[in-house]
Amino acid sequence: MRSRVVGLLLAGLVAVNHSVHTAQLDESLVKGAMLVNLGLFVEWPEHSSEPFVMAVAADEAFVDTVIRLVRGRRLNGREVQVRRLSGSESDCACHVLFVGLLEDGRSARLLQSARGKPVLTIGETTSFLRGGGVVRIFRDDDRLRLQINTKAADSSGLKISSRLLQLAVPTP
Repeated sequence: MRSRVVGLLLAGLVAVNHSVHTAQLDESLVKGAMLVNLGLFVEWPEHSSEPFVMAVAADEAFVDTVIRLVRGRRLNGREVQVRRLSGSESDCACHVLFVGLLEDGRSARLLQSARGKPVLTIGETTSFLRGGGVVRIFRDDDRLRLQINTKAADSSGLKISSRLLQLAVPTP
């Protein structure tokens, strides 16, 4: 069951035309695929036909990777769009908010703008998770892992799939 969920999370990789120079996959590509596919395991309270928006505060290369991964994708019948958050933006009118490691200094302000809204907030640091983020993606040896703050998910009105919760490691 666990490997099946991981397979689904990484299914987006198959469609990506990306050359791999060594046996290792590019970490940003795997992280981008995880980011894109996490939405498959979350239930949002509102149902709309509007586009599903992912706001990304990260370096240009990562944002471009996410844009390539979502091209032509749909989530629950909705078109997926990526919005690049500039350094001055703090409003995250979106369904998914990702704050990359290099943008962690902005995470408190971005988390505040998402507080109480049905936004799946994803970051890379323990301080992000402690500050109210829902998911943390982090490197553990040679693997990318997840931690999930279920209290933050509940207060945002999000329902996290039990399958995804089984994959997560305990929060600190």
